[in-house]
Amino acid sequence: MKDFTLPFKPEELLARPADGRLWVADVPDVESWSEKEVNKALDGVVGRLLTSQGKDLAEEKTFSLLFAILQSWQRLDEALQPRVVDLLTDAAKRLGADAQKLRKSGSAAKGKDKSDATGAALRNASKVAAFFLRWSCERLLTSSEKRAARPRRGKGSALQQAEQQAALEEAKEASRALERQRSMALTELNGLVARGAMPWLWLSDPTGWQQVAGACSDGGFFALDSAEALKGKDTRQAAQQCIAAPLLQEGQQHSNLLVATVSKLLHGLRGVEGTAAFAADCLLQAHSTPLPRLFLVELTQHCTAQELTSQGAFQRSLAAFLVALSERLPHVVLANISVLLPLLDVDCYPIRQAIVESIGHLLSAEGRKLPSGAHNAQQEEGDGTVADPEAEIAQSSSGIFTLAPATKNDLLETLFTRFLDKSVWVRYRVLQTLNNLASNNGLPRELWPRVLDLAIRRMQDTASMSRKAAMQLVRKLVEFHPYGPALKGSGDERAKATKLLNEIQERVKKLKAEELAELEGTDAADADAEGATEPPEKRQKRCKGKTETDVSIAREVDKDLEANGEAAEDAGESASARHAAREKQREALQRMQQCYTQRVHFVELLDAAEARLRGLLSSKTATDVTEAISVVVELRLRGVPAAARAFHQVLGLVWSRHGPIKDAAVDAFYRMHLEGRDTASAAEAVLQIYKDGFSSGETTHTHLASVQELIQQAAEKELIVAAEVIPKMVSALGDGRATGALRALTALSATGHDALAKNALPKVQEFICRSVSSPAEQLEHARLVAQLLLRFLGSAKGAVNDAAVSRLCAVSQQCSYLVVQHFVKGEVPPQWFPAAMCAMDLSFELAQHGSKALDTAHRSPDKVARATWLGLINTEGWEGASVEVRKVQVPQLGCVAFVAGHLALRMLIFLEGLQSALKRQRLAQEEAKIAEQREKSKEKKASKKGKGAKAVEEDEEKAETSMGGVGLEEREAEAFAQIAETGLLYSNRLLDRVKPLLFACLLDKELRGYPLIRRVGAISLCKFMTVSKRFCEENLQLLFSVLFPKNGKGQLQGATQEAIAEGGLLEDLTLRQSLLVAVGDLLFRHPNVVEPWTGRLYSTLSTADASGNAVDLRLTALLVLTHLVLNDMMKPRPVLLIRALWLTACNHEATARVARILFQELAKRTTNVVYNLLPEIVARLPEHVEDGVEGGAVARVQYIMQFVEKEKHIEGLIEKFTLRLEQCASGAGGEVAAEATQEEGEGKTAKVEDTVSCLAHALGAMNYSDRCILRLHDVVVTRKVAHLLDVVTMPRKALNLALSYYPVARECLLAVVEKARKPRGKGEDGDAKAAAAAAAPAEGEGKASGAAQAALDAMEQLVNTLAHGKEEMEIPATAPVPAVPATAQRKGQEAKRKNAEAKEPGFEEMEIPASNRTKPHRRRKLQQSLQG
Repeated sequence: MKDFTLPFKPEELLARPADGRLWVADVPDVESWSEKEVNKALDGVVGRLLTSQGKDLAEEKTFSLLFAILQSWQRLDEALQPRVVDLLTDAAKRLGADAQKLRKSGSAAKGKDKSDATGAALRNASKVAAFFLRWSCERLLTSSEKRAARPRRGKGSALQQAEQQAALEEAKEASRALERQRSMALTELNGLVARGAMPWLWLSDPTGWQQVAGACSDGGFFALDSAEALKGKDTRQAAQQCIAAPLLQEGQQHSNLLVATVSKLLHGLRGVEGTAAFAADCLLQAHSTPLPRLFLVELTQHCTAQELTSQGAFQRSLAAFLVALSERLPHVVLANISVLLPLLDVDCYPIRQAIVESIGHLLSAEGRKLPSGAHNAQQEEGDGTVADPEAEIAQSSSGIFTLAPATKNDLLETLFTRFLDKSVWVRYRVLQTLNNLASNNGLPRELWPRVLDLAIRRMQDTASMSRKAAMQLVRKLVEFHPYGPALKGSGDERAKATKLLNEIQERVKKLKAEELAELEGTDAADADAEGATEPPEKRQKRCKGKTETDVSIAREVDKDLEANGEAAEDAGESASARHAAREKQREALQRMQQCYTQRVHFVELLDAAEARLRGLLSSKTATDVTEAISVVVELRLRGVPAAARAFHQVLGLVWSRHGPIKDAAVDAFYRMHLEGRDTASAAEAVLQIYKDGFSSGETTHTHLASVQELIQQAAEKELIVAAEVIPKMVSALGDGRATGALRALTALSATGHDALAKNALPKVQEFICRSVSSPAEQLEHARLVAQLLLRFLGSAKGAVNDAAVSRLCAVSQQCSYLVVQHFVKGEVPPQWFPAAMCAMDLSFELAQHGSKALDTAHRSPDKVARATWLGLINTEGWEGASVEVRKVQVPQLGCVAFVAGHLALRMLIFLEGLQSALKRQRLAQEEAKIAEQREKSKEKKASKKGKGAKAVEEDEEKAETSMGGVGLEEREAEAFAQIAETGLLYSNRLLDRVKPLLFACLLDKELRGYPLIRRVGAISLCKFMTVSKRFCEENLQLLFSVLFPKNGKGQLQGATQEAIAEGGLLEDLTLRQSLLVAVGDLLFRHPNVVEPWTGRLYSTLSTADASGNAVDLRLTALLVLTHLVLNDMMKPRPVLLIRALWLTACNHEATARVARILFQELAKRTTNVVYNLLPEIVARLPEHVEDGVEGGAVARVQYIMQFVEKEKHIEGLIEKFTLRLEQCASGAGGEVAAEATQEEGEGKTAKVEDTVSCLAHALGAMNYSDRCILRLHDVVVTRKVAHLLDVVTMPRKALNLALSYYPVARECLLAVVEKARKPRGKGEDGDAKAAAAAAAPAEGEGKASGAAQAALDAMEQLVNTLAHGKEEMEIPATAPVPAVPATAQRKGQEAKRKNAEAKEPGFEEMEIPASNRTKPHRRRKLQQSLQG
C-alpha cells in the first residue's frame, strides 16, 4: 500500500509524484461505460472493501475507479450517486471500527508501539476516505436541487394536473434523498476525525491529522456555498460539527486550522443568506477554543468604511452575526466587548444597530445558564492571551452568567449615548432594547427615571418609528415600574405616594421618641404592652376617622416591614434587642422612603410629558396617535394625574376618520371601563361613567356624545352584548339614574334593536308618564326619550311592528303634551327648547315612516305641529273670527318664535322627504312597467320574427314613456319648490303670521333687551331664510347688519340701524356666533344670494381687535368656513386661504389648530387645491398682514410650501413663481404718479418688497430634484422662445431686474444652489424608507448629476454677477437674437446707450445687427408671446 497525501486540488493526483506516493495511474473511461458495467465495477469495489474492512480504498485500482467516478460526477447517471456515497460512508465506518479494535489490542499488549504497520495502513486508508468524502461533499453541496413547478389550480386537464402533482412529489422525494446523502457524507467525514478511537489513532501522526482535519473543515464549509443546503437542519448541523470538531481535538496543533477557519468564516459572511446564524452556531460549538476571540478580532479589521460601503450584503450579514453571537455566547462577547465597541464609531448604521442589540442581549442574559465548558474571562485563553480584565464578569460555579454592577452601568451608559445617534434605525433599536429590558426587569431601579426622561424626549423624534418605540417604552416603564404596588383609596398616585412618605416620617419620629423615652428611663415596654392590649372597640373608634387611603398606606408600610423580617419585636425582650429591632426598622423605612421618593419623581416626569402626549394625540401620523392612546390608557389605569386630562382627548378620537385611530379609542374605552366585567358590572360601569361626569361638572356635551359613540362602537364590535345590557339599563330608569340609562340605551339601540323593542319600549312609555320633582329634569327626560326613539326608528332595518308603532305614537304625544304643559304653566327652563325640538322631530319622523298603525294625527305632521302651536297660544283657531290670545310672559314669546322657526325647517325637510318618496314610488312603477313591456316585446318577437319595424316602434314608445317620466319628475320638483318658496312663509299661512314677532325680537327695543328673545328670534329668522330664497333676499341685509355693525357694505341706514344699535344686540357674542353658523347654512342653501356678502364674512378672520369676543367670533367663522370647504359646500377662495394661512400661527391655539387642519386636509385632496391657488396665495400674502405672528410672511410661506411634494408640481410652480416675480419687479420699476404723495410711494415700494420676498422664499422653500434644477436654470438663466423659424435662447431681463434690486431674491436663489449641492439620501434620521432601501449608499450617491451641477454653477455665476452690478452674460453672435432688450458684457464691447437717464445701473442694451432685426409686426408678436 502506497502512502497518500491529500492534495490541494484533486487534479494534482493525475501527475506522477517523485516520492512514489499514491496517484491515479490509470483513469478508467467510466463515461463511456454502460450503467451495467459501472455497477459491476462498483460491485467489485464493494467486495474488496468488505474483505479489507475499508482499507482497499488506498489500493490503486479502487482509488482510480472512485477518482474517475467523482471526476465525472455530473455527467453520470444520477442513480449511481447515492451508491457511491453509501460505499464511501460504509468504508469510513469500517475504518473507525478497525481503529477501535486496534486501540483495544494495543492497550492489551502493553509496550507495543502504536505506529506499527497496521496503524499506518489504517491512517493511510483514512486519509484516502477523507479525500473522497470531502470531494463527495463538494459535489453534493454545490449541486442544485431540481424543483418541479407547482400545478396551478384550474389549469389543464385532470390528467395533466395529476402528472404535475406526481412530478412535484418526485422532486420532493429527490430533495429529501439529497438531504440524507449530504448529512451522511458530512457525518462520516467528521467521524474520521472525532469518532471513537480516531483521535487516538491520529496522535501518532500530527501531519496526517492536519490533512484530515483540513479536509473535514473544508467539507463543512462547502455548505456555505448553497443557500438550499443551509435550510436543511441535518446538513447544517453536520457541517457545523465538521468545522468545530477538529478544533476541539486535544493534543494537536490548531494554529493553522484556526487561521484557515477564521478566514473561511469571514469569507462565508459575504456569501448566501443564512451564513450569519451558521457562523454563530459554529462559534457556539467551539466556544471553549480561541476561535471566537480570534474571529471577533479579525472581524473588526474588516469593518472599514470602504469595505462596508461597497458590500451592502456583508453589512447585513455581519450585523446579524453579532446579534446571533451575543444571544448564544454572551460571556464571549462581553469578554471581547472592548474590541466591538469601536464599531459604534463606524459610519454604517446596520453595524451600530447590531452592537446596540448585542448590548441588549448581554444585559438580558444575566442569570442565564452558560454552555457547558464555559470558563471565566479572567482565565487565560487557549491562544495565550488574557481577556480584558475590565469586563468584570462574575461567574458562579454553577455556570450562570452574571454581570458586575460597574460593567452593567457602563453598558447602559453606552446605550444611553446612542439615543442621539444620527440614524433613526439605531435610535429605534436602542428604544426597543430598553423596552425588552424594562419588560424583563433588567434595568436598575435608580435608572428608571432617567430612562423615562430619555424616552419622553424621543417622543418628539423626527421619525415616526422612533416616536412609536419611545411611547412603547414609556408604556412598559409605567406597567413594570419597581416602585411598589398601587395603593388603594381615592386620589392620584402622586398624592398617595406623598401620604405614604408622611407616614414613613411619622414612623421614624416614633422610633426616635421610643429611643428618647428609653434613655430617659420611661417604661416603653409597658406602653407597648398597653397598646398591644388595646380593646378592639377602642381601636375601631380610633381608626374610624381615617380614610381608606390612610388605612391602605399604613397596611402597606406594615406589610413591607414584615416581608423584610423587620417588624417590631416583642416588648418583653432586652433593651439591646429592642435597639437592634429599631435599627432594622429604620433601615427598612429608609429604603421605603427612597423607593417612594423615586416614585414621586417618576410620576412628576409623567406629568411633564402630558403636553407631548396630547400633541401626539393630534398628530397626522396614525401610529403616533394609536401609541399615544395606549400610553394614556396605561397611565389612567395606574392613576397618574396626567392621564385624567388627556383621556378626555382620547374619547374624542372616536370621531376620527382613520380606522386604526377609531379602533384604538374604542379599545381604550373598553380597557378602562369594560374589560374583565360581566353583564351586570358592565352596565353598572357605563352608568357610573355618566354619574361621575355629571357630578364632576367637567363633562361637556362633546364628552357625552363621545361616550355615547364609544358605547355604540363597542356594541358593534361585540365588546358589549347589547341584548344582555339593555334590560339592566331599563331597570335603572326607576332608581335615579335615568339620564345615564337613557343615553346608554340610545347608544345601544342600533345593535340591540329587537331587544329594545321588546324590553325597553313598554318601560319607556311608563317612564315618560311619571312625574318628577323638577320641570327641568322632566323636560330633559322627554328630550332623551325622543332622541332614543329617533335613533330606534333610524336603525330599523325593516318595518317596525304595529305594537311598537303604537307605543311610539303614544310616547310622541306624551312628549308634545309635556312641552305644552310646561309652557302653559309658565315653566320655561333652558331644557324646554331641546325638548320641544326633539318632540317635533319625533312626530315628523313617525309621519315619514309611513306605517299603517299610525293614527290619523301622526300621518299629517303639520296637523300635529298646528295642534302644538294652538296649545301654546291657547286659541280656538287662526281661521275663526273670534280669536282670543292668552297674555304670556316674555320667555314664552321666545318659545313661540323657536317653535315657529323649527317648524318651518322641519316642514322643508318633510317636503323633500315626500318628494324623494314619490320619486322612488314612480321609479318602482316605471321599472315594473318596463319589465312588463319587455316581456310583451319578447313574446311578440317570438311570434313575429323578422319584422324590424315593429321593434323600432316599440323602442320609440319606450323612449316616449321614459321622457314622459322625466317631464313628470321636473314638474314635481317645480311644484315642491314652489310650495317651499311661497306656500310655507307667505299667503297668510300660519308661519306667515309669526314673521312680525321674529322681526320684533330683533328690532323692538323692549324685546331685544332679553338675551333669550333676541337669540331665539334671530335663529328662527335664519331658519325662515333657509326655507325661502325670497325671504332670504329680503332680510339678508338685516342679518349682516347684526353680524357686522361697522361702516361698510350692507349696513342699514336710518332708524333701523339705530334700533339695532340699542339694547345690547351688537354686544351679544353668543348671538353673533349663532348667526355665523346660520350664514354658513345659507351659503350652502342659497349660494348666489349670499355670495356678494362673503367679503364681510372673510374679514372676520383678520380682526384687529384682540378682545376675547373678537377672538371667539373669529374662531367660529373659521370653523364654519372650514366645514363648508372640507365638505365641498363651497370652493376655497384665495382670500379665504390667505387669511387662514395667517391664522396658522396666531396666538390663539384653538384657532391655529383649526387653520392647520384646513390646509392639511386640503393637501390630501386629489384636486390639488393648494397647488392651484399657491401662486396667488403667496403673491397676495402681504395684503392681509396679521400682527403678532411669529416669523411674519416668510414663515407662513415656508409653512404652506411643505404641502408641495410632487416633482411635476414643483416644476409648474417654478415657472409660475418666476413669472409673478417678473411682473412684480416690472410693476415696481415705473415711477410713482405725479399726484401721488411721498408716503404712498413708499408704501407701494414696501408692498412690492414684501411680495418679492414672499415669492423668493417660496422658490427657496421647495425641494429640487435634478429635473427641477434644470427647469429652474431654464427660467432663471435663459429662456427658450420661438423666433421666426428657429428656437433661440435669450436672457430674462425682468427676472434679472428683480435679482439685481432685491437682495432677498438673490439670497433665496443662492440658498437653493447651496441646498441642491449637498448630498441627498445620506441623512439617516429623515425618512426611514430611504434608509431601508439601501443599507449603505455608494460613494457619490445622492449628489446632483453633471447637468444639474452645471446648471447650479450657471445660476450662481449669474446671481453673483448681478449682485456686483455687472452684465449678465454674453450672447453668441451666431445665434439669431430677437429685437428685445437684452444685456451684454461691458468688457471688449462698445454699445450704444439709449435713454441713459432712465436705464437701471448695471444693464446695457446691445446693438443688434441689421440682419438679425425683426420687422415691427413680428417684434410685437414676439413681445406679446414673451409677456404671455
